[in-house]
Amino acid sequence: MEKRINKKHIFPGILILIFLSIICVVVYKAQIREKLEQPVEYTMMTEHKDTAEVVLSREGPTFSEIFLCKVPELKSLSIELTGKEVVDEARLNMTLYDADTGEIYYQEEKSVRAVMDSRVQNKAEFIFPEPIQDSEGRKLCLTWSLKDAGTTSVHLKANQKQILVSSFNGVEGNGTNVIYTLRYGDSQCLDILYIGLCAVLVSFTALCWWMLIIRRMTVEKFFIPMAVTLGLVFQCLITVGGVPDEPGHLDTAYKYSNKILLVEDTETPGTIYKRICDVEMSDMLANGLESNSYYQLMTNTFANPGDTELIEVSYIDSTNLVPGIVYLPSALGLSVGRILGFSAMLTLQLARIFNLICFVLLVWMAIRLIPFGKNLLAMVAVLPITLQQAASFSYDAIVNGGVMLLAALCFRMWKRKQKEKREIISAVILIVFAAMVKGGVYLPLLLLLFPAFVGRPNLKNPDQRKYFLGISLCAAAVILMAIVKFFPVLQTFVEGNGQSGDNAIYTVPYLLQHPLKIVYLYWNTLIQEGDVLLQGLLGGTLSWLDRRMNWIFQIVFFICLLLMANMEKDRFNGCRREKMLIASACGISIILIMASMLVGYTKISADYIQGLQGRYFLPLALPLFCLTANSMVEVGRRHRSIIWMTMMVAEVLMIPQVAAC
Repeated sequence: MEKRINKKHIFPGILILIFLSIICVVVYKAQIREKLEQPVEYTMMTEHKDTAEVVLSREGPTFSEIFLCKVPELKSLSIELTGKEVVDEARLNMTLYDADTGEIYYQEEKSVRAVMDSRVQNKAEFIFPEPIQDSEGRKLCLTWSLKDAGTTSVHLKANQKQILVSSFNGVEGNGTNVIYTLRYGDSQCLDILYIGLCAVLVSFTALCWWMLIIRRMTVEKFFIPMAVTLGLVFQCLITVGGVPDEPGHLDTAYKYSNKILLVEDTETPGTIYKRICDVEMSDMLANGLESNSYYQLMTNTFANPGDTELIEVSYIDSTNLVPGIVYLPSALGLSVGRILGFSAMLTLQLARIFNLICFVLLVWMAIRLIPFGKNLLAMVAVLPITLQQAASFSYDAIVNGGVMLLAALCFRMWKRKQKEKREIISAVILIVFAAMVKGGVYLPLLLLLFPAFVGRPNLKNPDQRKYFLGISLCAAAVILMAIVKFFPVLQTFVEGNGQSGDNAIYTVPYLLQHPLKIVYLYWNTLIQEGDVLLQGLLGGTLSWLDRRMNWIFQIVFFICLLLMANMEKDRFNGCRREKMLIASACGISIILIMASMLVGYTKISADYIQGLQGRYFLPLALPLFCLTANSMVEVGRRHRSIIWMTMMVAEVLMIPQVAAC
């Protein structure tokens, strides 16, 4: 029978929509409008990753870089540099001219000391007398010459651009780039993006109010439209390249897209074929969020694809910690975009959308399977950090969805006396998957299967002994497979990376010789970085960990998760033994996650484990929050919609803050 709409619910919903609209206007006036008065900024340098350098000295006093300018109305450029043993007489002559016509756009000579004194955060900016009006599509040449150097040496930060830079120091094909940022155009054109974002957020809030308050839908019904809509928002908000290590994930997905489209491999190891327009777009996007990323999103999504010929370029293969299957959804999205002749930006977005849809379907299946914690699982899946990873090229979309599905299946099998063959087969497949991703750090969740078959251990019982032996053999086989898969990685952990001094990292032999060092490192990590990890888990640090949100949002998310864990008829009511098993599985997994970063990333000079991020613990969030269910808190089912609406309004309020950062 169709539910009747309660008119009393309409007026509060209208008030919430008006409130959100006012907040959007305030954010624009207070935080965004001033930034939109600045030129668009494009970071050509690779951030968050190691880079090289170019040195000017008496022995090598000049450099020249020819690059393709892909931005209109170029206004300035900046370079990151440092000087050593600078003498007063040393001067720098800087020239920017058209490589085809020779027309000079900028020329200036300054003392090295004056250039060094003008730096801001080691970056010196050179503003052109007049913007280059017709700069887009031109080949420009930047030359620097160091005169009367004496003992002076100037060190410029450098990286590689595969298409945009065509020549360096006269060597064709050398993509060395020393330009840090280009400023161009006017950010006012991005107004339309913010208006569109606000319109989508208000509409999404209205949709949530209708589903949660008016229709009171079950989580199985409202999860897909909620997660997909919010995921698409994050897909545009955290642009391509804005997620940690996304360029490497993009390269790997492209490799599998080539296999799907039957594109032959190159003859050069470490290279693949890509469309020229896709390489150009990759070169144009920074590792992070900036006004240029949004400008490219706005102007190039539905533009002509440009040159779609294939070119051989170097790439990063990210399958050392995961099987290639986790890149299948994004590879399919890339393939569809390439077949249909979409622009580079639209093709990359389509690949991320395929990843998002796959994640949403995996979690939706988990919600249908799990006998308790349905709302808790759904809420973990729509956290900002979860959707950021899901709506990207990162393999976290499939890893998180797969491990959440494994946990849901384990809990389902707890409650069923008769196990179906398809459940057992699915569990085995998911266990193998958990063993093959990220070094098997989530494999301890295999322990969650024991209550499903063993119950109270009684190894004198032949049936229970058979089940116990079968599970043990399965676990041993999976562990062996994981060891074989990750043997090269394990070998690196044992032998070290060959570095010494401050760059040396912890190795297994070293830690075995200093066991107390492990205890101290784990303790220091919890004390010094515990709040950062919790903040990351709740979505307080987005993009490349440089978009930090106010703690108020995370507190709201945390409280909502705790309340959902204590939802009437949807809570975990396990015995003490079952809770101890969940705690043990999660604890061992957490120890392994920390250990992987300890011996794979942490330098010996550090006193805590480096490289840990809160998102690494997302697959464990469901069982961990299930442990918070207790008799002191009892949340009635009638409050479910209010909690969900509170969560969604808080997330909608947070999104403009991300855009304003």
